[in-house]
Amino acid sequence: MSNKIYAVWGGNNSGKTTFAVNLACALSKRDVLVGLISTNLIYGDLQVFFGQSVLEEKGLFQALNDDNPNIGEKFMEYEQSKNLFFLSLPTHYTGLLCDTVAIQEVERMINAASLVFDILIVDGAADMTNPISGVGLWMADKVFTLHKPSIAAQMWQKGVSDFVKGLHIAEKQTHILQTPNGEFDDKTYKSMMELSFDYELPYVKQASELENAGTPLCLFHDRHCRRYSKVLEKIADEIYRGIES
Repeated sequence: MSNKIYAVWGGNNSGKTTFAVNLACALSKRDVLVGLISTNLIYGDLQVFFGQSVLEEKGLFQALNDDNPNIGEKFMEYEQSKNLFFLSLPTHYTGLLCDTVAIQEVERMINAASLVFDILIVDGAADMTNPISGVGLWMADKVFTLHKPSIAAQMWQKGVSDFVKGLHIAEKQTHILQTPNGEFDDKTYKSMMELSFDYELPYVKQASELENAGTPLCLFHDRHCRRYSKVLEKIADEIYRGIES
């Protein structure tokens, strides 16, 4: 089985972190070790989605700055799955203490983590200056790009076009449409973007409520969450088949 790195990307409020968390959960059911890395350098966000705290001796900056070869020890184990581990800023970390992150540190960290986990997912940032996101996108075998239809989303896509070309991201992008809740017509967005969308994720009304309660959508079994999970399971199956071959 070969190690694979997947990046999740998109503009602000595109649903990328929701997708990254739930994809990691879906993959962890397939008896593979999954590592999920947050690129948020201001506050720890993954622990909100998982309903857990990140200890001060663990977390993103410890993984970046520590030469300890056991990088897996810096990840938090998700309490609901023995196969899923996540790396985020400590819960009590303050953005006022934000360290400078060197590209070499990020590359070393991701390379080390890819040796520990069968599948490594990097939850990218909309900000193109984020060094962890940029290196993660560059190193990824595939980039899942989330779209939540809006004029802002179209402008973001145009704004990152040179960045996409510079890092040669286009050829490894898989575009995913987050179905809107009536705020913007998805057909209009598709015609504006002139992109091929490989998957469409349904709108889940209670997504924010569940996330604030620390419950991934794939673990909640109402009709909307089941529809969302069905798409996730299809993507997870394709990833799993890819790393098996």
